[in-house]
Amino acid sequence: MEPARSVLFIPGNRESWVANAHENDADVIILDLEDSVPPDEKEAARKTVAKYLPKLHAKGQRVHVRVNAHPNASKGFAEHDFEAIACEQLEAVTVPKVQEPNDIERLDTVLTHIERREGLPVGGIELTVSIETAQAMRQVYDLCEAADRVGTIGCGAVKGTDTNRALGFEWTGPGREGLETLHLREQALMDARAAEIEFPLAGTYIDVDDIEGLRKDMQFSQEMGYTGYLVIHPSHVEHANEIFLPDTETIEYWVGAMETLLEAENEGKSAVRYEGDMIDIANIETARRYIEYAEAFADDLNVEFSSVDFSEIRSH
Repeated sequence: MEPARSVLFIPGNRESWVANAHENDADVIILDLEDSVPPDEKEAARKTVAKYLPKLHAKGQRVHVRVNAHPNASKGFAEHDFEAIACEQLEAVTVPKVQEPNDIERLDTVLTHIERREGLPVGGIELTVSIETAQAMRQVYDLCEAADRVGTIGCGAVKGTDTNRALGFEWTGPGREGLETLHLREQALMDARAAEIEFPLAGTYIDVDDIEGLRKDMQFSQEMGYTGYLVIHPSHVEHANEIFLPDTETIEYWVGAMETLLEAENEGKSAVRYEGDMIDIANIETARRYIEYAEAFADDLNVEFSSVDFSEIRSH
């Protein structure tokens, strides 16, 4: 899955919000059919999402849809969701309340059937797995490995959420203040990385007006290794876009490091000094990840990429 700094939930039953979702400047929007939509409005929301999904994509907006859990887990809502939303313009499905790898396997089977039937590329619709049940928290690696189409995870642990209820912790604050959630967030991140998930997501933060707390949580998530943040309010988008935008000096360092490493490799060397640091070919993958992430947001960065051969970088 391509990187995203900000991933904004939009309730699928609010048609005017859905129609204008691309105006929020979020890298990705998630049109929600699950918790933000009352049961008696599911069908109308499904039709609204199906109507506007291609239109939003045509305006350059990346679009995901959060469905009503995995097959057979939500009174038949999920099956109707898949049938309504599967299309070429849908980048990913966000799957809530997953409990075990078999949930992902079932969903993969359903999506594969629909893709084949509709003439869509098999595996083209990716999955974002929400880590919010106790069972899922113990099996993040296996969940990520359950299907090739798993593109990323979403892992947040704040007050009042499903994760809070599942673990029963007392929330003590955002970011590094919340030590009660640190193990979960780091364990989920480690498992996801072990399963080669490149761009894991943190969040959400439910106190809409607490921007200071929001930024603390985003900053700490970024420092831990998360590359983007799930947000529930448009006012949070700009903060995610700022905090998860790579630092210019850091990117310039890794661009220069990559150039130096490639030159050294061409000269038959595996280690070289760069800006006072001893780096070697083991740093190429780190440099590649930073540069790939930065390239996705190059329009927002004042960094010179012209001297870097990205095709050569990606070959490593």
